[in-house]
Amino acid sequence: MPEPGIPCQLDLFSDHAPIGIEFVLSTPPVAEAPGLAGIPSREEVNEAELTRKASDWAASLGLEGLAGRLRVLWNRRMRTTAGRAFYEGSRIELNPRMLRMEGVDRVAEIERTLKHELAHLIAHARGRGRAIAPHGEEWRRACADLGIPGEPRCHTLPLEAREIRRRYLYLCPACGAEIARVRRYRQSVACYECCKKHSRGRYDPRFRLRVVAAVQKSR
Repeated sequence: MPEPGIPCQLDLFSDHAPIGIEFVLSTPPVAEAPGLAGIPSREEVNEAELTRKASDWAASLGLEGLAGRLRVLWNRRMRTTAGRAFYEGSRIELNPRMLRMEGVDRVAEIERTLKHELAHLIAHARGRGRAIAPHGEEWRRACADLGIPGEPRCHTLPLEAREIRRRYLYLCPACGAEIARVRRYRQSVACYECCKKHSRGRYDPRFRLRVVAAVQKSR
């Protein structure tokens, strides 16, 4: 499940190829019901029980082979990603930060995330190795079969944002646009807006971004 964010497109232009970064916003999470804590018990969230649930769901759809291979694990290294699925090994990893979320029904959101990731494995198993889109028709059908029709591609769960130190600040010498980076660009990169406006969208060294300063911590 990809990370949440504000829909936007950041375009930079290099002498090799344009660079784009896109963040997709999805529908809101399940609200916590009044009077219910939504706090899962240890039995509900241990890896063996989650694996059993996922295996039962897969078996109920006639995928006994997948059901027998499935493993569900908590991954403490995950931060803003709620879950992810691995075709090799039929493994699902979940973010333990979901156990500490505030303002949502944690039990419902953990189950929903588990089904979201399981749908990827089901779609892959049904495709028998055929190349399919990660969130395409096969995945949407699997979501519907698991009881989560209309499931969005991305989550908006209140997970901790990763704090990143962006070490380099680039400046466009023409328009003054500033771009913070964790790493230096490996090739010459120019301001996309200036190249589009003055050079018909082609790379122009006049608008090459220059490193001007180090940057403090940013999210």
